Amino acid sequence: MNHEMRPRVGVDFGTSTTLVADTDGIVPIGTSNAWMPSLVGQQDDGSVVVGEPAADLPADQVVPSIKRVITDRRDYVRIDTTTGIRDIRADDLIVELLHEAGRRSMASGRDISGRDALRLGCPAMWDGRQRRRLLELAQRAGLPIKLANLIDEPVAAGIAWLARQRTEGRTSVDAAAPLRVLVFDMGGGTLDIAVLDVRGVNHHDVSVLAALGVAEAGDALDEAIAEDLDYALGGVGIDVDSLSHSSRARRRLARAAPAAKIGLTTEDQIDVKLSQQLFGMSSIVYTRSQLEAVFAPQMDRAELYVAAALRVARLAELVSGSAYEIARAPVETLVEGVNVVVLSGGMSQIPYVAQRMRTLFPAARVELGAAPSENAVALGLAKAGDYGRINMYRPAFDILVEWDQGREFRTVYDAFTPLVESWQIAQGGSDLRFTRNGLDLTLPRAAKGKLRVVSHSGDRVRASMGGNSLDGFPVALSEQKFEFSIYPNGRIQLTDASGTYDGQVEDWYTMQGHDHGDRLPKVPAQPQVPVYYPFDRDRE
Repeated sequence: MNHEMRPRVGVDFGTSTTLVADTDGIVPIGTSNAWMPSLVGQQDDGSVVVGEPAADLPADQVVPSIKRVITDRRDYVRIDTTTGIRDIRADDLIVELLHEAGRRSMASGRDISGRDALRLGCPAMWDGRQRRRLLELAQRAGLPIKLANLIDEPVAAGIAWLARQRTEGRTSVDAAAPLRVLVFDMGGGTLDIAVLDVRGVNHHDVSVLAALGVAEAGDALDEAIAEDLDYALGGVGIDVDSLSHSSRARRRLARAAPAAKIGLTTEDQIDVKLSQQLFGMSSIVYTRSQLEAVFAPQMDRAELYVAAALRVARLAELVSGSAYEIARAPVETLVEGVNVVVLSGGMSQIPYVAQRMRTLFPAARVELGAAPSENAVALGLAKAGDYGRINMYRPAFDILVEWDQGREFRTVYDAFTPLVESWQIAQGGSDLRFTRNGLDLTLPRAAKGKLRVVSHSGDRVRASMGGNSLDGFPVALSEQKFEFSIYPNGRIQLTDASGTYDGQVEDWYTMQGHDHGDRLPKVPAQPQVPVYYPFDRDRE
């Protein structure tokens, strides 16, 4: 595909902010900043307010991190208005926010009405169902997006770093040399980590070996800081629970926490502003060392997820065999092959993040993916069309089992669902894979069916099972005797009422970068289809 014909607009629907970028840079969509706050609320009359105007509503009428409802799989949010408490369907609020982002983009002169006009980011931890939910909401909002154009946020941040090296004509690494890049993307709601295999800065060849995440990032640190401020107040004789307006005081601490976090990115200590009326004092000193002390346990957990991502990357490189040794390899071995650590997300501005990553990766360069770092995802999304196969570490296709002449079916594998979860690695299992059985799928006790493959990438899926094509492979269904598995190296396996069959996604090794695998870090030898909606320009 010609680069000029590829998507040229990226929309980063973030937990705290929403940004838009094209190939020339960030597109200003805010009233006072380039970004629009990801705020949505409801007025007393029931009307929805998004972006900057929502910040003027009472705190109980605003949902500050609406994206988290998808991460948490919630359907409703609660808003407390002067007319009473209301449970509001979260999806409707997300649609309004995405529509406003699209409207402002169009007002800035960026035409996103074409079916291949844009890419949309999502957390790496989201599975197929969560991605489809965002896809459906974006389409309802008038954003013409398809499932294959949802890009993992840390992958987009890595692409932004690569694109910057090319654009600036300089790089901290050999531009022609192959690279192993780890992206550490800590935003407001999620920590996302990706491991990228790059043929070279001067090439447009990026293979994603792993991407995973956890719902613990900036919001979690804000809560920890608020608790620490509460503890610090207790040290000077103020018991927040005993205050006459303790609920208001805690809300004030919750608002003060992110401001303290931002202030301590450049200062060693700050005065956290309080209310004399609420607390009996106007401020309290808070230091960077105090922040790092409450942040340290969260960063300890973050490093466990970094190790998990590196293990998944090694699993993706296995041609065959068990993952026993990889699941137990020490972190010191896992980090050896990483050349560059790219920091992304607003939390990466905290100096402690870079400090921890430099300690964890002593031989790698640790760099910001963009300046400021919170712009990286949007910039990378706008450039994503220049890079191939960036989603292939997770299959871009559904696998269905159907019977009764297609009138009955179950989804065996939902496109883009992680093949290995980080908790599986943490448990030290030796047979790491994605699997579904007959009980999971509520299959009939006995029936004859077949497998069907539905591609979302536009590419034909070349996969075999038992020497025949995976698409259309006959299955002897049985609730008790059915299991389908996909391994991180592209191996597939089926057990049905007739026996066990092995198979393979034919292009997996090429997708994963095995065409130049001789330079990959060595591991010990192992034993043996969407709807499109035009953007409604005239909607008010």
